[in-house]
Amino acid sequence: MKRFNTKNNFSRQYKTVKKGVNQTSHLLKRGEFGLRSLEYKQVDIKQINSIKKIIQKKIKLVEKRTNVGKIKFWFYMFPNQATTKLSPETRMGKGKGPIVSQCCHVKPGQLLFELSNLSKSKTSEVISCVTNSLSVKTQSLFKSH
Repeated sequence: MKRFNTKNNFSRQYKTVKKGVNQTSHLLKRGEFGLRSLEYKQVDIKQINSIKKIIQKKIKLVEKRTNVGKIKFWFYMFPNQATTKLSPETRMGKGKGPIVSQCCHVKPGQLLFELSNLSKSKTSEVISCVTNSLSVKTQSLFKSH
């Protein structure tokens, strides 16, 4: 039986996820408004895609109604881990199942997305729609000049 060496072999499907507070990407870098997570959660790719669609739909509506110009949007939730699953009637010792979907591990303090060129009222409207569809507790950020 071959043993995996995690330091030299990076082909493993599962790598350990540190559940600490995010220390690197917790401040606004590009946009004026953003959404930050407050808890650790595993977010599925279906939920990530639905959030992207909601944001893009709201942005298009706002761009049509107002003469603000181009609204910029940065999204930071990337599916980076595979999720596997075996059938429920499988006995133990049959190995790991096939890859079913992908997920993203969201740490507390991590930025989920950023927006720019929007008024505060329109931004709060977009953020409220997104927080209703998210399973993570969030906090909205506003850059002060």
